[in-house]
Amino acid sequence: MTEDVTIVFHGFLGLPNLEKLKLVEAINEYFDSMEREAIRAAHEAEFAELKPFESGRFCKCCGR
Repeated sequence: MTEDVTIVFHGFLGLPNLEKLKLVEAINEYFDSMEREAIRAAHEAEFAELKPFESGRFCKCCGR
């Protein structure tokens, strides 16, 4: 695995099992879809609504 994949996987392992399952389902939906750009755009909008850089939320993978 690359360093980036190792870091993300480490964060994944730190999630509760239900959140792990939801993430795996979302990844499978993305790879099974022919409309990946629509999924990416929806995720980017959802992510932006969280205002992660303004709200004090931190990434479970890297702590940023």
